[in-house]
Amino acid sequence: MGNEQSTGTSSNTPATPKTPVYHPHITVVNSGPIGASGAGGTSAISSITDDSDLNKLAAIPKFLPILRSSINLQNDPMQIPHLENGPLLQLSVRLQTHFRLCAEVVQNEQTQILSLMKEVDTRSNSVQQRLNDKQKRFHAYCEQSKKLRDVATSLRRLDQSLTELADRMRAINLCLPPDDQLRPLSFRNKSIE
Repeated sequence: MGNEQSTGTSSNTPATPKTPVYHPHITVVNSGPIGASGAGGTSAISSITDDSDLNKLAAIPKFLPILRSSINLQNDPMQIPHLENGPLLQLSVRLQTHFRLCAEVVQNEQTQILSLMKEVDTRSNSVQQRLNDKQKRFHAYCEQSKKLRDVATSLRRLDQSLTELADRMRAINLCLPPDDQLRPLSFRNKSIE
């Protein structure tokens, strides 16, 4: 800055506008010389307003993020306020309470289901034990009925043998003289017949 003033002929040389270079630690007091007549300045402003591309870019609406802390716009008058942590904390506490109650309900239902499963297991075991006992009894009954069938078969054979024996004895009795004949032999009770 002080280097430009060392030459005494700074007013004689025409000033050419240079593009300013941004330095974060340097504060610029004067933005640069403006033309003496001001015609160059107004033509630059009119060319900026007449530029259709710049007008289109200026017409594009700005979309700002919800959390404005993600960008550095502290001087923006339309800055969206930050999210309050109180309602968010209340929502989190309510969700935590809701999830805890849901977990307790699920745990109670699981405990009830487990006790019902144990009861069903106990009942099914008792039913199975009774069925096993009945099966053993029926097996014993089957053995007894088989024995009864064997005894009935033996009795039928014995009855046949006795009937044949009675027929032979009758035939032998008929061969004897009438004085020596015995009365007819019967192995059955008359009440059964």
